[in-house]
Amino acid sequence: MESRGDHSDEQPKGRLSIARRSCDQCRARKIGCDRASPCSNCISARVNCTHSAVASNATTTKQRVLISAQYERKIDEIAQGIDGIKVLLQGLNVSSDINPLGASSIRQLGHANSAKPLIEHETSKGDFLWDHSVHIIDFVKAVVEDRGLREDGTEASGVVSSLRKLVQTLENPTAIQESSLLEAKVMKRQAGPHMPPLEAVVAVLRWAKDHAGYTRIIWVSEILPLEKFAEICRKVYFAVDDYGEVDLIIANGYLSYIFSEHVVVSGLPDYREYCRLCRDNLHSALSRLPLLLPASMEVIAALTLGAFNAIENSKATSAWTFISAASSLCQRLGYHRLPTRDTDQSLRTAQERLFWVVHRFDKGLSFRFGRPSNIRDAEITLPFDPNEQRKTRVARIQGKVYDELYSPAGLSRPDDERGRVAETLAAELRELINRTHVEVLKATSQPSDAETDPMRIVYLQCDVVCQSSLLALILRAAPGTRGSVSGVSDECVAVARETLDVHHHCMMAVSSCKTDPFMVIKYINWAILHTPFVPFSILFTRAVQLLDFADLDRLDRFAVSLKPETACADSITHPYRLYELLCQAARLYIESNASASSLDMSLANAPSASLAEFDFTPFGIETGTVPNETLEVSETVALGEWYYNNQQLMSLLDEDVMF
Repeated sequence: MESRGDHSDEQPKGRLSIARRSCDQCRARKIGCDRASPCSNCISARVNCTHSAVASNATTTKQRVLISAQYERKIDEIAQGIDGIKVLLQGLNVSSDINPLGASSIRQLGHANSAKPLIEHETSKGDFLWDHSVHIIDFVKAVVEDRGLREDGTEASGVVSSLRKLVQTLENPTAIQESSLLEAKVMKRQAGPHMPPLEAVVAVLRWAKDHAGYTRIIWVSEILPLEKFAEICRKVYFAVDDYGEVDLIIANGYLSYIFSEHVVVSGLPDYREYCRLCRDNLHSALSRLPLLLPASMEVIAALTLGAFNAIENSKATSAWTFISAASSLCQRLGYHRLPTRDTDQSLRTAQERLFWVVHRFDKGLSFRFGRPSNIRDAEITLPFDPNEQRKTRVARIQGKVYDELYSPAGLSRPDDERGRVAETLAAELRELINRTHVEVLKATSQPSDAETDPMRIVYLQCDVVCQSSLLALILRAAPGTRGSVSGVSDECVAVARETLDVHHHCMMAVSSCKTDPFMVIKYINWAILHTPFVPFSILFTRAVQLLDFADLDRLDRFAVSLKPETACADSITHPYRLYELLCQAARLYIESNASASSLDMSLANAPSASLAEFDFTPFGIETGTVPNETLEVSETVALGEWYYNNQQLMSLLDEDVMF
């Protein structure tokens, strides 16, 4: 007997081959099926033979596709990546200078198109204006309305006309706001920022590492270690992982200062343009920062770089915003306190250095605005370092000057008590000034070579100007010499005059640096604006009261020293223009009230009646009174008014529009 298996592979003669599966019944019973319809097994069992499906005629073997959760996740990631690429392509401004770096979306600026930055910060028409205070506008109005000036000839008419134009400009803040909004809109249109070429970045990073002793490189390295800056630059240029706005701010902020320092030494025009380009990228990224930021060392460093850049670009309000946020994050992370647990020593050292930089900026800006600082010294529990940096000690003094001398509580103190505080602070500051002078002499006596910082002496002289201006403000709070017409001590007047002389020498050195296009602007913003330049106000008051032509000549020379070399920076609200008009107004008043027969002390003690018409009271000049040794005057009120109105004068120069 033959079994069914012996001929199962053979088809009956004359029967057509079919491509059915086994019938449902045979499959259920798990027996062989001849695939007939009906099959023999179903005929024998007398059951209905059914087939659920018919196989395809294709003879190729099909692959089994295994889809696991891991594969589905990968597919989702690919889909998200494609969507992101679509978004980038929609906002991408395709141009002929695109040179991609691997998977990075950064577009480099090649040598062919590096002669012009993306966004110009200066225009030939002087579109950038300074937003000024109402008090200074009222003061200039008083000068304009003086009858003595209006009737004093063609020159006075020209001065009055210029002052009137200045008033009209200052009373129209709409143009300032619109220009700022337009700049922000232009910056936000950049989809992927241009960056300097990779080879230039590598070269300048190596140069910075080899010249880590340069003054400004030391300043920047206090924000973050140079190795950390280099690591973030690599992260931006070789973006294996995504990077955020904070990384972009740190990279461009660091590169802008390094390129700027390299330009001072090399004078390379390409590096000058790379510096401008990085500054444009920095401004653009800063404008996109959200209100709420995570607390991290990198975020604090980015905010500090933003404040540093804002100060150098006459944007004091923006600098205050950045440094206030950085101060809050420092205190949130406990950088101002002793560590409560063991931490990496190198990391903790970097955190403390960053905190003291934030502390200096916070004290300097609060002193500039005449308001309490965000970081109170009483809250700092870090160990006192007797060898702490000179800038940190100056910052501590700035905080004390406001809190103990010029705050409402300080101004309410008795004159003798306030005088003792002023003497203590003045003695402490004189010690720092003497140390700075020693460093200047030491730097001057050293032979210069290729490795010497060419700007170290200039930076030290700038420190002397700032410290001397602060000393003049401290001495102004002390009771004046008895019988003094100006109401200030002879020592205060001497310091003010000496500060103007030091400024003159420093300005000559800064102007001689032709390789750095930002040097003069940086000096004005740091030495004249960031630290309120009170010597001008002190000597201006004295010159008008005493009809002193010698002090007036000093003020004229100071104003001329600020004159911009290029016409594009000569806007009506430039600091040079402001001080020039004030000097002209003072000279016209003095000349109209002084004659050859009246230049004696009796005139100094009996000012002309027209002095009341020429309203100089915003500068603490009381008119219509004859001071003498028996006249008792409340110095507290006069000092408070002088300080408040001097703050208004400085606010005329420190608002958020670059000149």
